[in-house]
Amino acid sequence: MPYAAKAVIQHEFSVNLLNIWLTFRHPMNQDLKPSLSLWLLECDDVPVDIVDSSWQDEFTLLLVSDIVSLSPSRVTLAYDGPDPNLTTTWGKQWEPWGAILSIYLNAYAEPRFVSRGDPDNWDFETSDFVTDGTWRDLDLSSIVPEGASAVLISGNMLDNTVGLLFSFRQNGVSSGSTAMRAYIQASNIDYGFCWTLPVDACRKVEYYATNTTWTRIRISVAGWFI
Repeated sequence: MPYAAKAVIQHEFSVNLLNIWLTFRHPMNQDLKPSLSLWLLECDDVPVDIVDSSWQDEFTLLLVSDIVSLSPSRVTLAYDGPDPNLTTTWGKQWEPWGAILSIYLNAYAEPRFVSRGDPDNWDFETSDFVTDGTWRDLDLSSIVPEGASAVLISGNMLDNTVGLLFSFRQNGVSSGSTAMRAYIQASNIDYGFCWTLPVDACRKVEYYATNTTWTRIRISVAGWFI
């Protein structure tokens, strides 16, 4: 007779790799593993293949998917059993279960700052910015790795017109109330800034610059939070 109890499901994302841990309530036969096709994985409601499985101990089975390019916001796993290759140590098959919402392990981890080191040049200079008084996207994906949640941006600006505004905010928000702002406070005097800013899954942020021809704007990514 199959067991009706479900496994506890947890997952972790790390650069194109999704690890899913199944923790069973009873000790399992580690000499057997069911076909990968019996694991029905969905990421953001899209079916995704499992490419490998391995027992970590008698209670824990690790499933791996390597075709997930971005960290999914919702992961579910179903088991299309029963199958004689998923049994307890005394030969009981495990009952099939429907889609169970997985727990995202990274969500409970302490954020870790990764220093960029010592880049040779500024990442973006004046000609890289469209200064037309509207919010524009800035793509940091060539610098910041997948899985980053925020970036540390360092920069400076200069102009002969007092009061010009240069600003950053999280990509996709519609309000400027949480934006980081810097103003030209004196004519032809450098003004420096250093901001921590959330990034989306595509590692983009938004910037705004007063509609004028700026003398100088320069920024670099100093590091990011994983």
